[in-house]
Amino acid sequence: MKTKIYAENIKEGVMLSPFDTVGEYFQESTRNIRIIVQPPVTTAKRKGESDEESGNRKKEKRTYPDESDEGRDSLMVISSERVKWITKFVENNHISLLRSPPSSGKSTLGQVLRDYFESLNYDSIYISLAGIHGGTEIYDKNLFENFWKDKVGRTWTEISKCKKSTYVFIDEIQVIYGNGAPFFWGTVKDLLSSESNLQNIRIILLGTYHPTLDPQVTPVEIRHTLGLNALLLTWEEVHQLIMIYIQRHAILGSPSFIIPEPVRKAIFNLTGGHPGLCRFILTALRNQFRENGKTVEMLRYLASSHLRNGLIATARAFYWIRDWNITDEESEFIREKLLNQIGIPFTADALNPVVKKFIKMGLFSTIDSNEQIQFSAPIMRVILSHHLFTAPVNFKSLPAETFDEFLVRTIERMSPSKLYESFGKGYGANSHLYERSWQMEWYRTATTVVPKGTSISADVGAVFGSAGFLDFYVNGELCWGIELTREGDRLKEHAERFEQDGEYANVPLKNWAIIDFRHHTKQVRELKQNFWYVLYEDNYKRVTIKRRDQDDKILDLYGDEA
Repeated sequence: MKTKIYAENIKEGVMLSPFDTVGEYFQESTRNIRIIVQPPVTTAKRKGESDEESGNRKKEKRTYPDESDEGRDSLMVISSERVKWITKFVENNHISLLRSPPSSGKSTLGQVLRDYFESLNYDSIYISLAGIHGGTEIYDKNLFENFWKDKVGRTWTEISKCKKSTYVFIDEIQVIYGNGAPFFWGTVKDLLSSESNLQNIRIILLGTYHPTLDPQVTPVEIRHTLGLNALLLTWEEVHQLIMIYIQRHAILGSPSFIIPEPVRKAIFNLTGGHPGLCRFILTALRNQFRENGKTVEMLRYLASSHLRNGLIATARAFYWIRDWNITDEESEFIREKLLNQIGIPFTADALNPVVKKFIKMGLFSTIDSNEQIQFSAPIMRVILSHHLFTAPVNFKSLPAETFDEFLVRTIERMSPSKLYESFGKGYGANSHLYERSWQMEWYRTATTVVPKGTSISADVGAVFGSAGFLDFYVNGELCWGIELTREGDRLKEHAERFEQDGEYANVPLKNWAIIDFRHHTKQVRELKQNFWYVLYEDNYKRVTIKRRDQDDKILDLYGDEA
């Protein structure tokens, strides 16, 4: 093959940082030739650096696994823009803390930052303290120093007294919270007490929560903090991760594995960009659909109990729920947030022991330094709703066979006492139950009558890429959708969501209904198709169901008797 090279066609090169992805730059036709040049490692000294300091620095090419559950690997995606603002934060704050839940990418970020500053010819150190969890190194200074020496070639004391610019990234810092490693925290306090002590060093601690949440003696107050938001992938980063994942597994024997655009958006909507959950769902999809999975089938899977159960059983982000003996106080707190805080951050008392516990578990995460709180991922709400609002195992199951039978049985199994005593209601003239209260009680009983071989999921609109949150979806081949409202609120708006160009147009539905729970004094003017008007008595023990072209049906609610 003869190739002619025209100088005028050669584009000007760009310098790539260690965290850059080649695909961001090589986007032209595949006929173009791409050239990547790796310059030799410089041996020049930085200004003001002694020969001894220059000689002490070790240069070695770091390698990372193709796929890993912990730390950096070939699937790692982080935009140059995100790295730039995080590195600026590190540079501007001598000692800082990043706190986020398990499996959210702390270790990966720590290694990326280490590599970044190392590429700029700085001393850059990453160490994980996971290896001394529960060990005597936490209380023995000599053993602690030896641990550092073994891992990074220098003791903690030597590093803290560095005479040249040094960046230190300490992972799993919560291992020495409380009364652990007082010699370490004493040095940190000394560094914080004097600007002159901090001239040459930048330290970022990576942990699951802030040290002030520890019930024991607080080691030190860190004022400059980052939260989970620093680790969450943007939509562009999630899209890039999916492309890299597909390409990698095409080589490994799954050439027909694809993820259509609606499914990609559903992954982002479910995870909120949580790195660990994105990875988990990608693996689950590949295991389930190795050969040309259809969009609708994949979306149904994302809304299924199979994925939900898999997350609970094996995802690190959900380790806390497996043996969770929730107290009444904790249950009441989380139920209130699920009922009243829909998709928005909220403010909570930082001294509240329930809030502290949930943050330490990873259920909640703080938003950077403003102390607002959010669920660690949107799918957390789905898992928690199922865990807290479904019926107990001793509540006898009675599977329905038809759509109408399913709705009737779900309604009659509601608990009058739970509805009557619910805190989720208004005041005064508007003292009716909130819509969310009806939803959660309905969900509890629906799980006991759902047809065999299927499952019911809540708030699945985001999975199917709809602008709204379809309240309930029965998957499998049934494809039933249920929306709840109360007291005749916004009936036209609810109905429009199911129209051909409505918010639920992307949701595969074979049967759907809107159930309007309203007080018996609020009569229905006109019965509409697909609407179930459920008029309840003051004590919630009896309801009357009105439907178009159907006789009225009176039901006694017997949920308290089950």
